[in-house]
Amino acid sequence: MEHAFALTLALTLGTTQCSRAPEPDETAPARAAGAPASPSPRIPSDVPAAVRVPIDGLPAFGSAGALVTIVAFTDYECPYCAKADKTIATLRAELGDDIRVVMASRPLAMHERAAPAARAFLAAAEQGKAEAMHVRLFSDRGALDDVGLVASAAAIGLDVRAFEAARAGSSTASALARALALATSLDVNGTPTFFVNGRRMVGARTYDTFRALVDEERARAREMMANGIAREQVYSTLMAAAPTAVAAPRAPEVDEPAVNVVVDGAPARGPSRAPVTIALFSDFECPYCVKAEATLRTLEAEYPGKVRVAFRHRPLPMHDHARLAAKASLAAEAQGHFWEYHDVLLAHRDALDRTSLEGYARTVGLDASRFAHDLDDPRFEARIDSDESEAAKLHVEGTPTAFINGRRIVGAQPLAVYRAAVERALRGK
Repeated sequence: MEHAFALTLALTLGTTQCSRAPEPDETAPARAAGAPASPSPRIPSDVPAAVRVPIDGLPAFGSAGALVTIVAFTDYECPYCAKADKTIATLRAELGDDIRVVMASRPLAMHERAAPAARAFLAAAEQGKAEAMHVRLFSDRGALDDVGLVASAAAIGLDVRAFEAARAGSSTASALARALALATSLDVNGTPTFFVNGRRMVGARTYDTFRALVDEERARAREMMANGIAREQVYSTLMAAAPTAVAAPRAPEVDEPAVNVVVDGAPARGPSRAPVTIALFSDFECPYCVKAEATLRTLEAEYPGKVRVAFRHRPLPMHDHARLAAKASLAAEAQGHFWEYHDVLLAHRDALDRTSLEGYARTVGLDASRFAHDLDDPRFEARIDSDESEAAKLHVEGTPTAFINGRRIVGAQPLAVYRAAVERALRGK
């Protein structure tokens, strides 16, 4: 659940989206161009209390009944990540089934081969060899070019043809996009960053520092088990009680060059030949998307016949019902009522469970039986995967993100920001 404080803070600062801050050099302090790298990473202050870190769909090493789950945000080109990985490996060797490591890729923009390596890891995970590829990637960080990645796939016994297809396909693009969205929601801006049973630890910490926190969490887990919680339920129970993290807002990037945003097949309103197209990546459970929608409606009224809005799905992993709501909107689109249903979803973003979604379908006059059937139609899951793949290509990491004739606006910015972008687009700039 979003906190009112998060919304108030974001509105005060003029942007309302959980997004990436400027990239640090891994976790190292900033340095002048050409200066030598610092020999050790800067360690920011930790957040001691646990926050909610969903792990559904992320590759994991270790037992589902582990007492301690470590979610690792990593970059395969990052030297600090390689150093921290050795510490994690030592902990796993010592503590066995008490430790589970969940991998969340967070390739940094400064590392050209980090994203291809992340997708190689995810492609290996599709063949059940995530851990083997993980070890291989860190053991030879100098071999992350395409030739090296294919060689690694062959070395660990993958079906290389299937690996290559997956590495270039929508499945790994979507998986990486989901990991990046999770990083954004947790305000993970550098690597390595870990969440130990939801408690943040930043940087390549010493073994003793890591072990102290892990032992603290093992003791807490044993207390939970003594009170009747099963081993397999420790992490989910901790997460159910933890609050959602509040990430820092990001300023709009008004001077980015225009990019090509595919909107073919997306639900759209407004004239098909309108001079301004706004491609919006949105999440039905996001409060900031509600605000952005109101702004877009105002723009459409101010520029009649000149603005077209195309909707792309970007359900964030921090929102439990966002993906199902996205599928429900596509089921409504199949009956010709996308926008009516879209408006109902945004008006009821706090009630998006399946029963509610089916009730809204009846409210807008849909065929309830067909709607219920379509909610489980794999075609709509594929549509969402396609939108997430496009989001990954465009580095859309949070919602709302709009592209006005290809120029990015991040967050629920004030109307004046959107209006200026529309005017610029109308001038052909």
